[in-house]
Amino acid sequence: MSNIYDVLVVGAGAAGCACATRLARGVRALLVDRGDPTRGRCCGGLIAHDAKAAIAALGVRLPEGVRVKPEPRSVHALDLESGIEQHYRRCYWNVDRARFDAWLLDMARERAEFRPGTQATAAARTATGFRVTLREGGRTSDVLCRFLVGADGASSGIRRALVPDVPAVPKMIALQVDLPSAPGLENQEVLFSSRLTDFYAWAIPKPDRTLVGAAFSDPHATRPRFDEVVRVFCAQHGIENRVLSRSSRLLSRPSRRKQLCPGGDGLLLCGEAAGLVSPSSGEGISFALASGMAAAAALTSAEPARAYTRPFAALARRVQTKFLKARIIFSPHLRRLALRLPWYP
Repeated sequence: MSNIYDVLVVGAGAAGCACATRLARGVRALLVDRGDPTRGRCCGGLIAHDAKAAIAALGVRLPEGVRVKPEPRSVHALDLESGIEQHYRRCYWNVDRARFDAWLLDMARERAEFRPGTQATAAARTATGFRVTLREGGRTSDVLCRFLVGADGASSGIRRALVPDVPAVPKMIALQVDLPSAPGLENQEVLFSSRLTDFYAWAIPKPDRTLVGAAFSDPHATRPRFDEVVRVFCAQHGIENRVLSRSSRLLSRPSRRKQLCPGGDGLLLCGEAAGLVSPSSGEGISFALASGMAAAAALTSAEPARAYTRPFAALARRVQTKFLKARIIFSPHLRRLALRLPWYP
């Protein structure tokens, strides 16, 4: 009986924690993550409008110490190839991502048993639900569950195992470094350069450091190009080119509606595991929180997969609205035109 659960949530990031937090009391739930989600991750940690709304929908407020200064009020975008730049207003919450994730996990643990350092290595359907093999340290065990929530990110093993026929979401490699604080840097810096990346690069101020990151489609040329991105930002903003720490992750970059998958038949996919992430900005926190909460609400229904369809479709439409924007800003010619306009999105 110790390995039989009503719900197994794989992945304790924003999506998995939001789902676990909203589970009904009395549900026997297990939340697992292959790492320690409170150690931080490769993320700029800026909470935009949609993510703010998702946090409000959780019915909670960020605790003191999660939001940090400075909080960017504008974005400065620069196209290195054309030399065109643009400023546009944004009102972000700036968060310490490790503290943010720890806060989410604390709430999730009130509704679910949590096992860190536990990886789901196999998953199969059974007559009454799912059998999932978990590896913790050198030990493996099988868990039986009626419902399975795949919130295990861009490289979701749950999705690959249980919905292999759905087209995979293209992936990028995101790299980020912590550098010393940049004097006078208070807003988000965005850099476009087709020579360096077919996505974009960013610099974000934190209280005691500056985050510099970029994403790349070509895994063979990431390091030299990223090193050049760091040198450019350091030269532009007077940042000392001294790396304090490094991080990396896979980043989903959906390009077609067919790549977005809610799961089905007792399986609910959330966040990047479902392909829910902005293809233009890479923002995924809002989609993760919203889809996790929707999955938990669906689990109270007699037909969870069917109940999840409607909120998932709404989130998928939000992703689709970003397809055109992505085509514009990642095309050098169209980007030059867009950056000349004061309403540049």
